[in-house]
Amino acid sequence: MITRSSLFVLAFFGCMPQRPPSGQGATALQDGDIVFQCTDGPQCEAIAQATRSPYTHCGIVFLQDGAPFVWEAVGPVRKVPYAEWVRHGMGGHVVVKRLRDPAPLTPEHLAAMRAEGEREMGRPYDIYFDLDDERIYCSELVQKVYERGADLRIGALERFRDMDLTGEAARHILDERFGTTIPADRQVVTPAALFRSPLLFTVDSIGAPARRP
Repeated sequence: MITRSSLFVLAFFGCMPQRPPSGQGATALQDGDIVFQCTDGPQCEAIAQATRSPYTHCGIVFLQDGAPFVWEAVGPVRKVPYAEWVRHGMGGHVVVKRLRDPAPLTPEHLAAMRAEGEREMGRPYDIYFDLDDERIYCSELVQKVYERGADLRIGALERFRDMDLTGEAARHILDERFGTTIPADRQVVTPAALFRSPLLFTVDSIGAPARRP
């Protein structure tokens, strides 16, 4: 198992835009929007293999003095201006998703979601993908902000055994972290699970997802 400083996990759970990003163009970002991007590196390839999705990182948007910031778990949890967040992805590609039914996002719920996100600020990254409260990964942050703030579970929980672990890159990363005892029954929520949620719809998409071999 490698050290907790591994950059791989920034993409698991962890480029200039080709046109003006949401919030500065046709589609204005809103509190609670979930943003997805493709991230680079050999470890990211492993996650793309395991989840069968190019989207390896995500965050949640909140406005600050009218400007969109992405709250993300990258070790530690932090707030990043949206335009800067876009530059961290591959090819400037980003997808913005929003609840199909906005009714649950009352001002009270949004305030509770912000409060939950603030409680997570500075929390270290979890390379073991455990849904406890000691450490946290990117899609876990989004899930908990929605679940604890608005009583909504956005992404379906999966187990390691549900994923495609047959790819060479995926197997290599898991072997490094867990050795011969992979926690097959450990529940996780991935960026791909959030991306595929029927509760969300796409309000903006910039560029095209990265093509991986």
